[in-house]
Amino acid sequence: MKALHESTQDRQDESVARDLAARVAAIFWEYPKLSGFSVQQRSTLPKERAAAPLDDELCLADVSLVSDFYATRGFCEALLYTLLELIDEHPRALDLLAGRTFARALH
Repeated sequence: MKALHESTQDRQDESVARDLAARVAAIFWEYPKLSGFSVQQRSTLPKERAAAPLDDELCLADVSLVSDFYATRGFCEALLYTLLELIDEHPRALDLLAGRTFARALH
């Protein structure tokens, strides 16, 4: 029974990871000026790096745009809303987001 539970959990984790990857790709497509962002422990960040809270412990941080543009509060809130939608649908996504940096892939 334990093996069945672990197998089911692994499939759920893979599904959440696929959804996260798709959402991040959609974020970069929707915001072509976005270079990257990270999700970090709020307690480890200086205030100037933290853009917006995701929960009690994690926050959106290090939002970076292409040169000559800067991340406004409204831009960070739109990005935050997209991530919060994902977390609302898949609470386990918080575990996958924590401590990660996401960057646009240049081809």
